[in-house]
Amino acid sequence: MISMGDNHTCQLVGKSIVRIRMYDGTLRELKEVIYIPTMTKKIISDGALEAEGLRGTLGEGILKMSSGLLVILKSIKHNNCTT
Repeated sequence: MISMGDNHTCQLVGKSIVRIRMYDGTLRELKEVIYIPTMTKKIISDGALEAEGLRGTLGEGILKMSSGLLVILKSIKHNNCTT
């Protein structure tokens, strides 16, 4: 079970690796991705990415996760959430 921000719990079904094809055609892997069937939105934890060695910067409504000079993920803030 996973406890959500509003204190209700959801059933965790499993963990896996998810491969994402980037805009330039390269493949990236997210490890230990949790599958919760009742969730309708995809969520990526910036804290989990930082634990894997990426560095997060936020400015002007844009979140960037980088490894050295390489930007791995770029997200735009919309309604107080990054998408």
